[in-house]
Amino acid sequence: MSAISKDVQFSELMNQLRHLGAIRFVMMGVCAALTVGVLTAHYSLLGLSVEKAAYTRLIGTAVVVLFAWFELYASCHYKRFADRAIKLEGSDGAVFNNRKVRVLGPVTLISLAIYTLILLVWWGI
Repeated sequence: MSAISKDVQFSELMNQLRHLGAIRFVMMGVCAALTVGVLTAHYSLLGLSVEKAAYTRLIGTAVVVLFAWFELYASCHYKRFADRAIKLEGSDGAVFNNRKVRVLGPVTLISLAIYTLILLVWWGI
């Protein structure tokens, strides 16, 4: 069985990085949709039963924590794939050009800040 060339490996890694970027964007949208749905249920239950409204707050908190964990998990995979791509590309590459990829990079920090704001919405009500 022949080994896969570095060019093919690099191309596949770049496809995986694009895929992870798209997944992270979709995760943010799904979290927002779930949050809006649960917030709607929360406000409609607030007038009827305070006990049931507490359950929606817990569900909303669980959704936000779960998606924040997904974000960190995707960021760890992104870093792993990017480190391998940097190694394959070499120091004179045009794509990464001696950039460091971090797990808690700017995109991840902004996403986590948005999830924190959503969490504050749940507990600031």
